[in-house]
Amino acid sequence: MTLTTRTPKKPTTRVTHLRRGRPRREEAGERRIKRADELMRAAAMVFAERGPRTTTMDSLAEALGIPKAVLYRYFPSKDELLHTMLGRILDQWTELHKRPWPGLSQNLREVIALARANPDELRLLVRNCEADPELRRYYDTLHSTIVRFTEDLLAEASEGMAADPVVRSLSSHAVAGFMLHAVLWWIEHADPARDEDFLRWARESLGTLYRRWMPDADWGQRRPRAENGSSPSPDPATQPRRKAETTSSGKPG
Repeated sequence: MTLTTRTPKKPTTRVTHLRRGRPRREEAGERRIKRADELMRAAAMVFAERGPRTTTMDSLAEALGIPKAVLYRYFPSKDELLHTMLGRILDQWTELHKRPWPGLSQNLREVIALARANPDELRLLVRNCEADPELRRYYDTLHSTIVRFTEDLLAEASEGMAADPVVRSLSSHAVAGFMLHAVLWWIEHADPARDEDFLRWARESLGTLYRRWMPDADWGQRRPRAENGSSPSPDPATQPRRKAETTSSGKPG
């Protein structure tokens, strides 16, 4: 009797609908999102170094060390990749400024942490988008978000600022441009171990400006309450309130 043997199949990495143990649809979706995120982060470095206009999908795929077909599998065009990347980082910065005001010290910590986590995206957003007419709206949106946020704080702190929208807008634009480029310079040139030095420098610099701009503000320890109603720890060097604030009884608030 002749015995027949089967040649074992060679292992393959291909995933087909007939393969047993294939990931569930939810898991496959999560993997795709994770892979797209990895590609966007790697692409941000290339775009930031070479510029978004001179970088093509061919050169991007080559720089990433992947076939161009893989890149197109996740992003149908370079513009789609750029806009998805910029929209995501812009959403993160916008969300940061929507939170209840935690005080200047904590706000600066959150800003530098977000910048450290997304250095190439920040370079692309601030430096490249600011100079690119087609992408300028992303920089303008970020800048105007910081301006509006700062205007609200200045109006809350000073009657003089509240009464003069022109000077308040000028001051807010100055703060927005100053901080964006200062944060970008710092993450490009300074070691993360020295981030506390940046926080101290930024806090003292802004505190000096605010005192000059708002001599009528009371630089006490009271700060806006958090969303849950609790009072955060004081930050007396940078938390003004209006001197004229009073309670219903006429006594200082």
